[in-house]
Amino acid sequence: MSEEKSSAEIDIILKRIKELEAEIEKLREAGVSREEKEKLLQQLKEWVSASREANIINIRIATTARGAIYRLKRGVWATLNRLQKKYGNQFDLDKSKSNWGRIATLIVKKVNKANLSDYPTKIIMTYDIIQENGKYVFRPKEARILVFEPAGHILVAMEEAEKEEISEEAIKVEEKEKIEEE
Repeated sequence: MSEEKSSAEIDIILKRIKELEAEIEKLREAGVSREEKEKLLQQLKEWVSASREANIINIRIATTARGAIYRLKRGVWATLNRLQKKYGNQFDLDKSKSNWGRIATLIVKKVNKANLSDYPTKIIMTYDIIQENGKYVFRPKEARILVFEPAGHILVAMEEAEKEEISEEAIKVEEKEKIEEE
């Protein structure tokens, strides 16, 4: 069982390596310099390491930035609720709400300023639990806003699919004719 699991994990890793190699080739063809590639890779490594931290709210991708902010809000409120249950009266909910409000306002301003509110978005927010005046307080550290722009589109029509089926059938007929001739 463990050999099958490790074999499956190796297959997944090998598949991901091939995908990364394909992406690097696309970047090379697009004329992206080595320094830019290394910078992008370093950013990716930082994001991956950030997603493994303990105090993180990592929402799944949303169809718009507005939706991502809404999901982040739900994640923050769930975290505040969990912290309030954990620390009881020693948790300062009002100060924590104020901290969330400040970073939420800044996130909305930055997204709107960049005019990216209609693109698919993912937000990863890290936070600390600090003590102020003998009470625990939720304090966001940073929010990484990942915006996914469309890379292009491909049109696939049923007419084309029907032609493909016909050509495949023609190939099979030709192969049968060759076999019968022999």
